[in-house]
Amino acid sequence: MKSFQHTIGSEEELLTMIGTPSPLAKNKVIPFIDAHCRSFLAKAPFLVLSTSNKEGLCDASPRGDHPGFVHVLDDHHLLIPERPGNRRVDSLRNILSNPYVGLLFCHSRT
Repeated sequence: MKSFQHTIGSEEELLTMIGTPSPLAKNKVIPFIDAHCRSFLAKAPFLVLSTSNKEGLCDASPRGDHPGFVHVLDDHHLLIPERPGNRRVDSLRNILSNPYVGLLFCHSRT
């Protein structure tokens, strides 16, 4: 295997190479579910739930149903139903040991 000429070893090196995000890019992250998020979630028939266990081993699990199957409980909580499937419950097991998740919602334009 050929060696890389240069590797990045710190966040400072990364930012020097890539630069910093614009204010618009920084502001896209919000700490609550706003009206735009609610509207998008209501139209999404599909999501991928990403979790990892306490050792950091990752899993990505597809979930889907009719648009609106995910319910917004309040500005900080979603309800994602658990559907009958293969009964591995990898995501739920991971969440018990590491509550951080990633969610990717998808829908087509209509």
